[in-house]
Amino acid sequence: EEEKQIPLPGANILWAGTSTGTATDSQGRFELERVSNSDLLVVSFTGYLTDTVKYEGQDDMQIALTTGVALDAVDVVSREKTTSLSLLDPLNVQRMDGEELRKAACCNLSESFETNASVDASFTDAITGTRQIKMLGLSGRYSQILRDNIPNVRGLSTIYGLGYIPGDWIEDIHISKGAGSVTSGFESMTGEINVALKDAYMEEKAHFNLYGNQGGRLEFNGLGRWKVSDTWSTIAMGHAELNQTVTDRNDDGFYDNPQKQDFVLRNQWRFQSDDHWEGQYSLDYLEQHQQSGQISAIDENGELWRMHLDAERLEATAKTGYVFDDFWGSSFGSQFSYLKYDMDLEAGLQQFIGSQETFRGNLLYATNLGCKSRALTVGTTLLHERYEQHLDTIDMDRTETVIGAYAEFTWNPNERLSTILGMRADEHNLFGTMLSPRFHLRYSLSESLSAKMAVGRGYRTANPVTDNLGLLASNREWIIESPLVQESAWNLGVNLTYKFKIDYREASLAADAYSTRFDEALVVDQETPGLVQIYALDGERFSNSAQVEFSWEMMRRTDIRLAYRYTDAQTDFEQGRLLQPFTPEHRGFFNLGFETKETDKGAQWKMDGTLQYIGEQRLPRLEPATQNPIEPYYHSPDFLQLHGQITRVFRKGLEAYLGVENLGDYRQGNPIQSSDDPFSDTFDGSQIWGPVFGRMTYLGLRWTLY
Repeated sequence: EEEKQIPLPGANILWAGTSTGTATDSQGRFELERVSNSDLLVVSFTGYLTDTVKYEGQDDMQIALTTGVALDAVDVVSREKTTSLSLLDPLNVQRMDGEELRKAACCNLSESFETNASVDASFTDAITGTRQIKMLGLSGRYSQILRDNIPNVRGLSTIYGLGYIPGDWIEDIHISKGAGSVTSGFESMTGEINVALKDAYMEEKAHFNLYGNQGGRLEFNGLGRWKVSDTWSTIAMGHAELNQTVTDRNDDGFYDNPQKQDFVLRNQWRFQSDDHWEGQYSLDYLEQHQQSGQISAIDENGELWRMHLDAERLEATAKTGYVFDDFWGSSFGSQFSYLKYDMDLEAGLQQFIGSQETFRGNLLYATNLGCKSRALTVGTTLLHERYEQHLDTIDMDRTETVIGAYAEFTWNPNERLSTILGMRADEHNLFGTMLSPRFHLRYSLSESLSAKMAVGRGYRTANPVTDNLGLLASNREWIIESPLVQESAWNLGVNLTYKFKIDYREASLAADAYSTRFDEALVVDQETPGLVQIYALDGERFSNSAQVEFSWEMMRRTDIRLAYRYTDAQTDFEQGRLLQPFTPEHRGFFNLGFETKETDKGAQWKMDGTLQYIGEQRLPRLEPATQNPIEPYYHSPDFLQLHGQITRVFRKGLEAYLGVENLGDYRQGNPIQSSDDPFSDTFDGSQIWGPVFGRMTYLGLRWTLY
C-alpha cells in the first residue's frame, strides 16, 4: 500500500557544504536563494532519514523523506539511593530514606543506624537491653535529636527516648555532622539528627507491620491517613510491644532480654489552605513498663535484684506557617511544644524518680531579601523546663528558663560557593548568657567535587543520672558534685565529597574530620571500682574523629558501602588523662545490598548484609587501685559483627522479611560481674563493650495500602 504523503513544517534545507539554508513553512513549502558553489540540497527532519537531493535548475521541487527506523517502547528506570549525600548543601548531611531503614529490623529509632557508618549503636548495660548511640566519638546526648525539626529526644528521655519513635513511623532521617543550625536551638555539639515522621500527606493510605524475634519480643505498628476536607487531613499511628518470655542463654541467672509492655499512640492533623496558611498539629501518648534483672533468688531469703521501669509521656506540638505574596519571598512560622514525662526506676536497692515538664516556643521570619542568592532567617525562642529528680537521698530538682534570639544569613554568590552564618544569644536563668556562633561553608571545586567546612559552639544542661542510666545496672555508689556546671563545646570539621562513575555506574567518596573540644563538661568517672563520681572537668576533654566512606553501584541493583573511622577521645580524670572508656579507636563498616528485577506486579527479592569491625576499647579499672594493673583487663578485644536480612516482596505493598543480628553469635564474656552475688559491692552489669545477647533471629510482615 502506498504511504500517504503529509507536509512537514519545520524541515531543515541546506545547500551542501555551506551554511545557507531555510526551513519549510506550515504547509511544507520553502524558498531558497541559489548559491554558486553547490548544487546539492541536504534535507533533514526529526524522525526521518536525512536525504541529499541534486538541484538541476527546476523552479519547483518535491522532496519526499522516509520515516526513520521504528523502535519499540523504551522504559527508562531510575534507582534512587537509599542513603545519599548532597554536594550542594553547605551542611554535611546524609539522608537515610524509608527503604534504607527497612534493610534492618528497625523497630525504633535506637535500632535505625545498623546500616549507617556515621552513627554507632550499642547497649547501655547487660540488664535492661537499652540501646544508646554515639556520634563523632561522643555520647548521643551531645547530638541534637529533632523530630520534624522540633527538639525531641532530650532531658530525662535522652536514653530511653530513642525507643519512643517506632521505625515504621519514620519517613526519613537526616544526619548532619558538626554544629547544627541556630534555628534548632543551642544544644547541638557533635551534630543534628532530624527524624521526619510520616504525616497526613504520605503516599500510603495505611501501613501495618508485625514483628517477632527469638527472644520473645512481639511488636505491632499501624498507621492510616484520611482526608477530612479540602483543607484538613489526619493520620493516626499506633505501636505496641510485648515480651513476657524468660530467657537466660548464658546461665548467669539474669534475664537475657527484659520483659516489656509498651504502647505509643499518635494523632496528627495537617491544614493547608489556598490563602497561604498551613499547619501541623499532633498529640502523642506513651506508656512504658519494663522489668529485667534476676530471674530467681539464689539465697534463702528470696530477695531478687531487679530493675523495674514505669514511664508515662504526653507530648503536644503545633506548627503554623504563612507564606507572604511579596517581592521579598517572605514567610512566617511558629513552633510550640509541650511535654510531660514521668518515670519511676527501681534498680536493686536504688530508686530514681524523675519528672520533666517542658514548654518550648519558637517564632521565626524568613526572607530571601528579594534575591535568589541571599536568605535571612530571624527568630526568638522561649524554653521553660521544670525537673524533679531524686536518686535515693540525692536531690537534683531545678527549673530552667531560657530566652533567646537568633539570626541566620545564607549567601550563594555563585554556583560554586555557598555559606551560612548564624548567631544566637540565649539568657539562662541559672547559667547566664550563652552565645552560639555557627558557620558553614561549601565550595564546589568542580561539578562532582565539593569541599565543606563547619564551626560552631553548643551548650547543654546535664541530667547526671538519666544521661548515664546504664550505670544504675550495678551497686555502684553515686557521688554527684553540686552545683552542676553547664556543658559547652566547640566543634570544627571539614569534609570532601566526590561523586563519580566507575564502569558507567554511580559512585561516591566522602572523607571528613571533626574535632570537638569542651570548655566546660561533667566528667562521668567510673575508674574507681564501686563508685560513680560526677564532677566538673578540671583540664581538657576532646574527641577527634576522621572517617572515609565509599559507595558504589557495583552491578545493576547491587550496591556496596565501605567505611573506616578513627577516633581519639580523651578526658582529664582525677587519675590523669585517659582515653574515654568504651570508645573504640578503630571501626570498620561494609554493607552489601542486592535486589532482583521487579516483575510487572512489583514482586522481587531484596538481600542486605552488614559487617562491622569494632576495635579494642579502654575499660575502667575493675580492681582496687592498690593492685598491679594487668594489661588484658584494661582493653577489650576487637571483634566482628555480621547482620543480614532477606525480604520477599510478593507485590507492591506486601512483603515478608527474615533477618539475623550478630550472625556469628559473638558475645562479651561475663557481662555481669558478680552475678552470683547481686547485692555485693562488686556486682556490676554496666561495663559493656560488646554484644550481650548473642545471635538474634527475627521475622516480620509488612502490608501497605495505596
